[in-house]
Amino acid sequence: MIYAIATTEKKLSHHFSKAECFTFYNDQQEVIAVYKNPILGVSGGSGKRLLIELLHKMACEVVIVRKIGEKALTRLLNAGFKVEQGNTRNSNKELIENARLQKSPLGIVAK
Repeated sequence: MIYAIATTEKKLSHHFSKAECFTFYNDQQEVIAVYKNPILGVSGGSGKRLLIELLHKMACEVVIVRKIGEKALTRLLNAGFKVEQGNTRNSNKELIENARLQKSPLGIVAK
């Protein structure tokens, strides 16, 4: 399973859309890639579309966030991703382990 964490300064970002980058981890909690947040510097919905494409390209299944807007959450859920809420006090390894255990899932897929 591939996990994406919205990160700023190598820690969980306080807000999904304002994260500096997205760090991708495998099941062994190893970093497999880091990509600059495609939403930053792009106006309108095209940045969010680029982010969804990146998450699909990386075969991500779970996105870990601290805070996320309702529209962005709905977009992720409708694109087939699981979204877990994390705590900025936790290490990235703790965030992944909590997500693996589905401790704080966000939302349901809208139909």
